[in-house]
Amino acid sequence: MNADIPRRLENVIRLGRIASVTTSQPFHTVTVNLGDIVTEELRLLNLRAGTDKTHDLPSVGEECVVFSPCGELALGIVVCGLNNNDHPTPSQDANIKLRVFEDGAVISYDTQNHQLQAILPAAATAILTAKGGLTVNGDTTINGKLTTNGDVQTNGNTTMTGNNSVGGGQSVEGESYSKGSISCGGDVTAGTISLKGHKHNGVKGGSDISGGAI
Repeated sequence: MNADIPRRLENVIRLGRIASVTTSQPFHTVTVNLGDIVTEELRLLNLRAGTDKTHDLPSVGEECVVFSPCGELALGIVVCGLNNNDHPTPSQDANIKLRVFEDGAVISYDTQNHQLQAILPAAATAILTAKGGLTVNGDTTINGKLTTNGDVQTNGNTTMTGNNSVGGGQSVEGESYSKGSISCGGDVTAGTISLKGHKHNGVKGGSDISGGAI
């Protein structure tokens, strides 16, 4: 038997760990520690690489499989995603679809409780850009309200078709206009003049006092 045949058969499928990651064009490459040798730069399998594209590089030390056509390691393609003692699975729940990032960020969906979560580390930011518009739908019949914990800044106009309830104070720097009536349970002050407490002097007739209630 040709001595090259057993070597090729052994190299068709091999387990290893990522030794290095190189970012380059037109594709990224990795080297793999197979135990006895470290491969040359090899191509890495992505989920999509056509009109749809994905970019998700492995980490050094991540366990992987090298598939080598005809047993030639130089033609090998690397597939990652094997859990092990060093990098165990992050969940034991079969209903959880989960992604954990190296900085601690977590994106998960619970198919049993129908709950989507995105948890970011301290001081992290989230940016959502939708130039055509953004719609958030809730169902008020099942308490589908939108809750915001924290300060909110809106750069632009705001239109409301429902009622507005303010539990705290409200400050308006511009003008206010209402087509309907305005009622107030407390006093209204314009500058230093109180609507309820101000008086008018020089008025004769009746009790000689006009203005707000005494």
